[in-house]
Amino acid sequence: MYSAAHPQAGGCQILNFSTIFKWVSSISSQDFFPRSNRIIAPLRTPIAWFIVAAVAAGLTGAVVAPQGWVVCGIIIGVLALGLAWPWLAMRGLSASIHFDRRRCQELDEATVVLTVTNRWPLPVWGLLVERGFFSKVTQAHQPHQMATTALAQVAGWSNSRFEFVFKPMRRGVYPIDPPLLVIGFPFGLWNASRKILLDRSLIVWPRPTDLRSLPMQSGDRMAATGSYIDRPGHDGDIIAARPYIRGDSLRRIHWVHTARRDALIVCERQTASQLGFTILLDPFAFAGNEQGLDWGLRVVASLCREFHNHACDLMCQLGNEQYPVGTGIVNLHRLFDRLAMYCGPEGKPESRVLRIPAASNRHTILVTSETRWHELSDKRVRKSIGIRSVVLEETSQEPLKRSASPADEHVKTPWIGISLAGEPSRQFQRQWERQCHDDWAR
Repeated sequence: MYSAAHPQAGGCQILNFSTIFKWVSSISSQDFFPRSNRIIAPLRTPIAWFIVAAVAAGLTGAVVAPQGWVVCGIIIGVLALGLAWPWLAMRGLSASIHFDRRRCQELDEATVVLTVTNRWPLPVWGLLVERGFFSKVTQAHQPHQMATTALAQVAGWSNSRFEFVFKPMRRGVYPIDPPLLVIGFPFGLWNASRKILLDRSLIVWPRPTDLRSLPMQSGDRMAATGSYIDRPGHDGDIIAARPYIRGDSLRRIHWVHTARRDALIVCERQTASQLGFTILLDPFAFAGNEQGLDWGLRVVASLCREFHNHACDLMCQLGNEQYPVGTGIVNLHRLFDRLAMYCGPEGKPESRVLRIPAASNRHTILVTSETRWHELSDKRVRKSIGIRSVVLEETSQEPLKRSASPADEHVKTPWIGISLAGEPSRQFQRQWERQCHDDWAR
């Protein structure tokens, strides 16, 4: 009986000890005088500690022993050198920065060229490039990463050129903030800084997913460019043969059939038709969710690039702002520039009403979140004809179950469901190819 009672007593002791330890830890980390932080904050810097040490050494020299004045002089000398050296070194420095390219995608490597001019005869050591290359999301995940790069030495009376590789993790226009040239040499007591002149910025596009298929849709808009369909026209492959009609080109005469029938027979060719697509991003679904908004823009970029490669009549709608995309590659680059700089909608929550395009000859793909997708069902968006949904879910570990038949794809489940907890790009590519295959197999 005693042996069974000892573990219970020991457990109580361990529980009490852990409770006491948590209580002591909470007391040691509690801020009992928050109003005094304005006074105490300057004392937490190295300069303040050097001043306190100099005052203590001076009092020691005045009261106890004269050797304290020697220590006080040394401390003051070190403090003066640590403050004067960075200030004087920065007065003779100037820097400019530019990138080797104008645009790139996320996770692509870009070369940054930094030019530093030193007007002093002495070399400068310990230079850092800070600020401007890390977004708020990156700083939240990596708060300790402040400096972009470090320079070992800049020779005196020189114009030095440095190159380093920058790999942007998130879309945007870099540098986000004006970069700074910082020096704290020799002791790091105080950092002197100067803004770096920017010659050319870098636009980072959302990284699109490679798609290799197109859903089967019926396009009835004839155009000079676009995908060929089996309708009478003057382009594409030969689809049939028919008797000659006055006005037909003699180049289209099929001489073998003409000889067999003893009458003029011409070849009937295909015609070009443009499919109308509207890529609609619901930015209100990602309010306060930067990661969700970034993935939504990546999906929009992937769809726009795929439809643009197939010469479709493309319209991109970000919230309630519409951007028509022409057939030229320059128009696609302009759209990607807009996606890179897009920051989300502005306005009060009650004014965030999403306008769904009502064109009957266009097909709309809505990119939204699962919560917002369920809310839009009450507004008959999911039941609208020609609207397919790509739903992004942040918390689910498994991809959302997609619709199995076209009859209920806009009511029960989304057309494509992507979980941000897994590999969103791979999920999107796999489900897109499967949906396109199902469209053509019906």
